[in-house]
Amino acid sequence: MGVTSESGRIVAGGRKGTYVRLAEGPQERHISRTDLARKPEDLGDPILTVAHLSDMHICDHQSPARVEVLDRLMDPDSTARELIDEIGTYRAQELLTAQVGAAMVEAVNEITEGPVGGGPLDLAIATGDNTDNGQYNELDWYLTLLDGGRLTPDSGDMLHYEGVATLPDKRFWHPQGETYDMRRGDHGFPLVPGLLKAVRRAIDSPGLEVPWLAVNGNHDGLLQGTVPGNTAIGEVAVGDLKAIAMPEHWTDEAKAKLIAGLVSGDPAALAMLAELEPYQVTADRRRRQTTLQEFIDSHVHDEAKPPGHGFRAGGEPYYRYDVNDEVTFVVLDTVNPAGGFQGSLDAEQLEWLDAVLASTDYDERLAVIASHHDVASLTNDMSGAGGTRRVLGDEVEKTVSRHESAVLWLNGHTHRTSVRPRGSWWEVTAPSLIDWPQQGRVVELISDGDVLTIATTMLDHAGPARWSGSIEKVGHLASLSRELAANDWQGPQVPLAEHPAAGTAQDRNVLLHLLDPRA
Repeated sequence: MGVTSESGRIVAGGRKGTYVRLAEGPQERHISRTDLARKPEDLGDPILTVAHLSDMHICDHQSPARVEVLDRLMDPDSTARELIDEIGTYRAQELLTAQVGAAMVEAVNEITEGPVGGGPLDLAIATGDNTDNGQYNELDWYLTLLDGGRLTPDSGDMLHYEGVATLPDKRFWHPQGETYDMRRGDHGFPLVPGLLKAVRRAIDSPGLEVPWLAVNGNHDGLLQGTVPGNTAIGEVAVGDLKAIAMPEHWTDEAKAKLIAGLVSGDPAALAMLAELEPYQVTADRRRRQTTLQEFIDSHVHDEAKPPGHGFRAGGEPYYRYDVNDEVTFVVLDTVNPAGGFQGSLDAEQLEWLDAVLASTDYDERLAVIASHHDVASLTNDMSGAGGTRRVLGDEVEKTVSRHESAVLWLNGHTHRTSVRPRGSWWEVTAPSLIDWPQQGRVVELISDGDVLTIATTMLDHAGPARWSGSIEKVGHLASLSRELAANDWQGPQVPLAEHPAAGTAQDRNVLLHLLDPRA
């Protein structure tokens, strides 16, 4: 069910108490944005059509390396909430990320042509946070979903579920009703018998039918997207103890200090994690932490299209890819290896970016930049042990803006749908596939010779708009995931139509005009 100018948009479809049900609503037509150029009478001919996916967060939701317990600090009744910006280490729908990924693969494969320009789908791009916790099994599941094959999204004891959904803790959702929980009692979350077995069934993914490019994100290599891997973390990930509770003597200030320390890479914060109360689970070596080079090299195999999904074995996490005779993708690595969830570049990569854009200027090509972080999130100046200078958003934006070939920057990270004019080019940020609205985009480049139009169209995964109550098929589970995401109890308490993650009409189905630099 792709949201195009000819089909409906998924909206609130009634309530069961405070719990929102979903339905297919009215169509949403494309809006022209003339911030940078006039709208041409005839948009012209298609140059490129791309499916843009971001923030899939394919998740091993039973892993001991996850710290779901910390997410309680952001619950509406938490006394520590005002001291903390955000956490995001637990979501009710994290059980279902593999099914959502499979449903989005199906949706992309159903695209026959660009909804505005009518050109064939040329490729797809996944702009980071492809995995949730930088684990080997998550990396394997994500690659299998996009390349095609069978995956079993289960770990530890393959016969029994061992995650937080069965803990005697009322703050986690218990879909099978083993114990009372606030999510069902106070928020109307459903009772779903058999779900914990259904989410661990094998999935047969056809894989994307078009070539696809990969981008590194902070969750692809950092613990919970924030903390660099080390020996202690590695041992926890593959071990048999999972944290389930915070010590009673911790004050709100201590809890806030822990979260701030994890974001900043403070070793004292890691020491505090060791104080969390554990319970025993089944150890699993497949949960080991991966390195950045392993993430890169895992994409390089005989069936990968294009080769390496853009990467080279033993190469850098950033690269150039010439799609056709007119368009070049310039893929960046904006993850700071020193830690922290926000991004930046190193000076060497900035120099490389400047040189690549100078080359596309000279060759009169169109340059599409892609990264995980958006420009506003390039604020992470932690230099780490090596003391290397980090380059932040203002400097990166100035470098890009010096080059007339740069027309578009695709990214994600914020889990919010947004579009921004950046002087002579457009920035287009995709929402996530784990939080509401669980969408991607179809992005088209169309030109009449003088004006270049970037058409963006929201794309829903293939799960039905309204969850039927069934858990028999992958699409049913993906549909449930979307509904759970729409009911996040920590999210903005606004009508679903006003939810900031979905953006406004000016951010969704839009025609973004700018002068064609080749004119």
